[in-house]
Amino acid sequence: MSGTGGLVFGIAVLLALIALLPRFAARLRLPYTVLLAGLGCALGLGLSLSGSFGVFGDTPVVRDFFQQLRQFDVTAEVLLWVFLPILLFETATKLNGRELLDDLGPILILAVVAVLMTTAAAGAGLWLASTFPLTACLLVAAIIATTDPSAVTAVFKEVGARRRLTLLVEGESLLNDAAAIALFTTLLGLIGRRVQPDQIVVFSELARNLAVEFMGGALLGAALGRIAALVVARIDQGGPAEVTLSLALAYLAYALAEVYLHVSGVVAVVVAGLVFGTIGRMRVGAKEWQSVSAIWTQLGFWASSLVFVLASMLVPDTIMKARTSDFVLLAVLIVGALAARALCIFGVLPLVRILLKQRPIDARYKLVILWGGVRGAVTLALALAVTENPRVPAEIRHLVSVLATGFVLFTLLVQATTLRPLIRWLGVDQLDPVERILRTRALALAQGQILDRLSETAIVHGLDLEAAEEVGALYRKRVAALEDVPDMGEEMLGQQLRVALATITTREAALYADEMAEGTISRNAGSVLLGRTNDLLDAIKEGGVQSYRLAARRSTRIDRVMRIASFLHRHLRLQRPLARRMAQRIELRLIQRRVLENLIAFIRSRIRALFGERVSEVALHVVEARIEELDRALDAIRLQYPAYWHTVSGRFLSRTAVRLELDAYRRMADEGLLSPEIFRNLADELRSRLESFERIPPLDLGLNVDALISNVPMLGRLGEEARKELRRLLVPIMALPGERIVRRGERGDAMYFIASGAVEVQREEGTIRLGTGDFFGEMALIMRRPRTADVVALSYCRLLMLRRDAFRQFLRANPELMQQVRKSAEERLRVRPAEAPAAA
Repeated sequence: MSGTGGLVFGIAVLLALIALLPRFAARLRLPYTVLLAGLGCALGLGLSLSGSFGVFGDTPVVRDFFQQLRQFDVTAEVLLWVFLPILLFETATKLNGRELLDDLGPILILAVVAVLMTTAAAGAGLWLASTFPLTACLLVAAIIATTDPSAVTAVFKEVGARRRLTLLVEGESLLNDAAAIALFTTLLGLIGRRVQPDQIVVFSELARNLAVEFMGGALLGAALGRIAALVVARIDQGGPAEVTLSLALAYLAYALAEVYLHVSGVVAVVVAGLVFGTIGRMRVGAKEWQSVSAIWTQLGFWASSLVFVLASMLVPDTIMKARTSDFVLLAVLIVGALAARALCIFGVLPLVRILLKQRPIDARYKLVILWGGVRGAVTLALALAVTENPRVPAEIRHLVSVLATGFVLFTLLVQATTLRPLIRWLGVDQLDPVERILRTRALALAQGQILDRLSETAIVHGLDLEAAEEVGALYRKRVAALEDVPDMGEEMLGQQLRVALATITTREAALYADEMAEGTISRNAGSVLLGRTNDLLDAIKEGGVQSYRLAARRSTRIDRVMRIASFLHRHLRLQRPLARRMAQRIELRLIQRRVLENLIAFIRSRIRALFGERVSEVALHVVEARIEELDRALDAIRLQYPAYWHTVSGRFLSRTAVRLELDAYRRMADEGLLSPEIFRNLADELRSRLESFERIPPLDLGLNVDALISNVPMLGRLGEEARKELRRLLVPIMALPGERIVRRGERGDAMYFIASGAVEVQREEGTIRLGTGDFFGEMALIMRRPRTADVVALSYCRLLMLRRDAFRQFLRANPELMQQVRKSAEERLRVRPAEAPAAA
């Protein structure tokens, strides 16, 4: 068989062999990549034997298969251009860029430092143990610096490791690939130019090229990923067009970066995948994104499997060309790489922990990360790129091919195969005492529910009642064996409460995801709330109930973006950013309020049945406290902006109505009452209506000077001429709850009239609360002294600010108002006229 038919036949047989490996890997309890490498090596050895000895004789199918394998043009260009973009893009889209952004600094440190440390340590070791140039030794070390974290992260998920630890490992590995390949490209270019490695100019050029390629690729990838994510929601809903666009994005990012802009294509693909995945999953909805993700998972499986097998087919010939001295250098490379990785994990990770203010990472996890640094397809593909480069000297090509191949085989045959025994020996796969007790309770609860329904099922379906009784006897025996659950001490109860809160928070995240999928909430709001649940989970694992409460309280405080918007409003008179941010906060709190109400029922039913009365009561109290805090915030907004509250309420009800309407059409379609064409037409119409609700309605801050003057009795009684002059001098501002309006010790430059809201004046003698119609800050202007009190907003406050120059000018023209200001301030602060009043 030859031609196109032969090529199709060869690929089909290869895919069929690959499809059988996951089942065998599960039975043998070995990593899937080990069997892939074994298959590739076996096929490569079979090619050698069939060509030399005619082993397979006249067996047509086998003969034709190996004949097609021999004709496969497995080049580095094919591996890097066809498979690498898919591998990197698929991995990048699985990570949540918003979560990654929270830890971007530590992840970049780990990724870049790990690559540089491995390259430096392993490369220096090779250079000292051989006669090869330093650049060649660094090239080999850069090739083996890439890691595959799949085995480690799978273990972390099994044993319930902290989400941030898993994110650090996954993010570090992804950016590790990008940094290592960017470094590899620069080093390969230097070797191709035959540059002497002992010149300082070489290393300065290396650093400059690495920075330019990395940053250039990142900027290009971010731009392309954002454009594609904005387009993807408008072309299809979880269908072929979305997948097609994402596939084009992966290859376009790589091609534009490598060919036209001469920056790192790998970095461009990684960043494009991160941005596209983060924004895209919010824009297309959860169910639609699952369709896209499922197809990309399949593409990634094909790409990783084929590249591993095809690259591994070259291993037998490479190993047979190895010399004795090569094995000595391989040992040096392995020791250097492991030592560098150990130094990074045990030396750099503690610094990251301090930076993140987290509990120390268990040394057992660090050992698993160290030993789980398996190398794979990317390393083999990079090595192949060197061996096919005619500008690289033959001796260096031999060094790279043998050492890279040997290193990959060592990590697969030694590290990967012993990872599971290491995990069992360290005990990180074992349940802790609390988890064992909860497992027992879950089993008892499930067995009891099954027992209750057995007789009912037998009666409803007309089954033999004696058979039902026999099956029920088995379950009664199991329930009796599970009833002897040991009592928990206070410490164990505290740990159990942490698990219960983690379960509740996971349920909260699931409810937000469901709301996003149903279109009840906007995708941007859902993404923010999902990020907050991740913060709550981290807080639970780091400090228990108290940390959970603090994290929940932090999520309701004024955030950095809000403070920036307030600064722009206060100093540049820009109202729109602050109004938009306040509107977003209102939407988020409404959604949280509704979801937390659903959690109350979940706690009273499921959590109480699984964790017991004491734990469920504490969890219920914690969640109810969150609801009370949200109610206070929503009440303040409702009273301050009744018209906007009406608009937002109508918007929420409209989204709910659209979702209910879509559910009704879906049920009718499932019952056959609507044809697929009619349902699709109705669903498209409803989706367009939902898109109209994505934009948050504008919020009027209500900072009209005339209206605010009327709220202050002292100013409202002025004549028309005085009010006209006053309108020119007063500046309307908005103060946020908890915002410090006036700070003790600062120079007084303005006084403030409270048009609505309340503030607290914090003095050394005590505190005073002021409300609508009051004023503060005048004494620092009158007495010309620094302020002696802090003034903090207790709610959303609309204020009228009168600056120092305007203050003197206006009061000079209105002496009766000056007397009122003095008299009112003296009465409020309870000081005698002869004394120096406390200046706010």
